Amino acid sequence: MNISGRASFVRRFVPVFSLSLGIIIISLLLALGAMEVLSSARAYVAGEGLWSKAQRDAVYTLKLYAYTRDPAYYERYQQALSIPLSDHRARLEMDRPDFDYTRAYSGLLGGDNHPDDIPGMIRLYRCCAEYSWFGRAVSIWEEADKYIAQLQHLGRDLHAEISSGRSSPKRIEAILDQVRAVDAGVRPLEDAFSATLGEAVRWLKTTLAWTVSATISLLIALGVYLSSRILGQARRTEDDYRLLADAFAHTAEGIMILDNKRRIVTVNHAFSAITGYEAGEVVGRMFARPQSVKIPGPTIYAVWEDVRATGRWEGEVWNVRKNGEVYPMRLSLSAVYDRRGGAIDHYVGVFNDISSRKENEERLKFLATHDPLTGLPNRAEFERFCREAMARARRRGLRVAVLYIDLDNFKPVNDTYGHVIGDELLKTIGARMKQVVRETDTVARIGGDEFCVLLADLEDISSGYTVACKLLEVLSQPVVTRRGSHPVGASIGISTYPDDGNDPQTLLRLADAAMYRVKQGGRNGVSFYSTPAGLPETAAPGANRGAVSGR
Repeated sequence: MNISGRASFVRRFVPVFSLSLGIIIISLLLALGAMEVLSSARAYVAGEGLWSKAQRDAVYTLKLYAYTRDPAYYERYQQALSIPLSDHRARLEMDRPDFDYTRAYSGLLGGDNHPDDIPGMIRLYRCCAEYSWFGRAVSIWEEADKYIAQLQHLGRDLHAEISSGRSSPKRIEAILDQVRAVDAGVRPLEDAFSATLGEAVRWLKTTLAWTVSATISLLIALGVYLSSRILGQARRTEDDYRLLADAFAHTAEGIMILDNKRRIVTVNHAFSAITGYEAGEVVGRMFARPQSVKIPGPTIYAVWEDVRATGRWEGEVWNVRKNGEVYPMRLSLSAVYDRRGGAIDHYVGVFNDISSRKENEERLKFLATHDPLTGLPNRAEFERFCREAMARARRRGLRVAVLYIDLDNFKPVNDTYGHVIGDELLKTIGARMKQVVRETDTVARIGGDEFCVLLADLEDISSGYTVACKLLEVLSQPVVTRRGSHPVGASIGISTYPDDGNDPQTLLRLADAAMYRVKQGGRNGVSFYSTPAGLPETAAPGANRGAVSGR
């Protein structure tokens, strides 16, 4: 037989042999499981004998205690009664849906059951307590436990009567009559429990024998069927390999296989489509980026240590196409280990171009932090800039001014000409304000016709007032739209850090209050919340750095 024939024989023989071995092991496990079930059932039979003996001993020693008044007999009675009581506690615990295994084990151990039998007894009870013969035995056990409880109460009553020092013979005899009645009532239950357990063991033996035999027969039949399937599958292996090769070549994700030196061994069509490199241009070369191109963020160099250390890395990196275009990609690199030595044999990389997703993320991020109409930052983004500006001012000993701007005549324009013209006016106003302030300052729209300006890194608050006057002058000029020229004007309130507040919310609230003072005073002006020293009292459009109003 040639080498190819031997290899084919091995491919066919090993799966069939493994399946046959599995059937043998499962059969053995089934037989062992059946033996354990029978052993556990017989353990209950033995436990019933211990339970019955303990009950009789308890009745006998309790009678002796009544006649002799000897405390030693009462102790022996308690010791004997502890066996059925402990079994009772175990049964109650095993009946609970979330039972405590340790308590159940302790209860059965207190019933003088052999420690090696107890785990099987617990499993059998939890599995079969409600079924067939075993369920009937459990019902008898529950009924017998009621008599044990009565016997326990009678023992306490007898002990209390004797210990009182004024015991009545009639009272003691009455208690003993009840003890005899309990004994007479429980004995038929003991016999019924023994008979039922015997039937249960015989039923289990028959059932398990048939079950194991049927299961083994089924496994053998299944083994014959699967063996034929395995042999047929071996003949189709080459077709499967060919299918995998086609899937590798035509999948939408770029795939590359690298050797343990990180040299590219092969790539698929998607790799070429994404990177622009044909297979012949990259096979045998290192998977790396051009050294002359500056790439933002993490690059593929940052991931190799993780791949070598953990065997896998997945994340976003930047790469360069053949035409020099920088693009982000989602890359998953996995190390494939040599089965014999455990060393890395090669790497598999799977990636896809996420440029479109990144653009969508940036767009959504912008919409979350900016006003969609004017493109200006929204209130949350304005407050973030404000916190950063206050932190810088605190470190450098500078000041910050917040200007709260409300357009005076926007509502008539919006109501008369509609929202389209109103939106056009708001965009024009926003653009005008951006032309007045520095690039380091922030203009934001925080709602309706309300804007805010953040003047950061101020050495003197008077420069903030100068900007406010320029804004007032610019906003007082008519705005030209498709429907004509519209005079607007604005009321501006100013608060400053650290004079008026130490957080963005306070500065906005106080600047808003200062703006309302301008509204109440006739609109179209500037007002500080607290008037800085050296600045005059009023300001109006056209006033060259005129005065302000304040508290």
